[in-house]
Amino acid sequence: MADQRRQPKLDLSAGHRLRPWSTADAPMIPLAMTDPLIRQYASQLLDDRDAALAAIHSWSDGWGQGNGAAWAITGPGEQLLGQIRFGLFDEHLGAGSVGYWLLPEARGRGLAGQALTRASSVVFRRMSWHRIELYHAVENRRSCNVARRAGYPQEGVMRGAMLYPVDGRRSDEHLHARLASDPEP
Repeated sequence: MADQRRQPKLDLSAGHRLRPWSTADAPMIPLAMTDPLIRQYASQLLDDRDAALAAIHSWSDGWGQGNGAAWAITGPGEQLLGQIRFGLFDEHLGAGSVGYWLLPEARGRGLAGQALTRASSVVFRRMSWHRIELYHAVENRRSCNVARRAGYPQEGVMRGAMLYPVDGRRSDEHLHARLASDPEP
C-alpha cells in the first residue's frame, strides 16, 4: 500500500508529469511570474525567491495536513512547465478549489486538461472532498475549455468575484465545479 502521507508523482502523456514542488524550484517560480498571461490571471504573485519558498513550504504542509495539494507540471527532462494547486475552503462541506498556470511553451497541447483531470481524481480520493470549484476570468476562453474537457461543467458567473493583484482590477469569473460522484471525463 502506498504511503498516504507522501504526495505522489503522477504521469501524464509524452513524458510529462506532475511532481510535488521542491525548494530547489523556488528560483523558477518568480521567473514564471514574469510571463504576461500568468501575471494577468494569477491570484497570487510570487515575485521573489523568499515568497516562492514560503509558498512551497505551505503547499507541502497542505498535503501533509490533508487540506491541499500542489504539483509542478514538468516535461521530459523535468523542466518546469506549470503548476496545478488545490486548496480546501470549507472542511465541513468537503469543498475546495483549484487553479493552474502553464508557461507559453506548454500551452495549446492539452497539458492543463490532463493535469487537471489526473490531479482532481487523486485529490478526491486523498482528501475525501465532495466538490472542487474552478474559477477563471470570463474572457479567459482557454481556461473555460480546459475546465470543460476535465469534467468541470460551468455553473454560472460570479460578478466581481476576483481582485487581481497585478493591476487591482475586479473581474467577473466563470464558476465551474466537479463533484466526487461525477463520472471521469
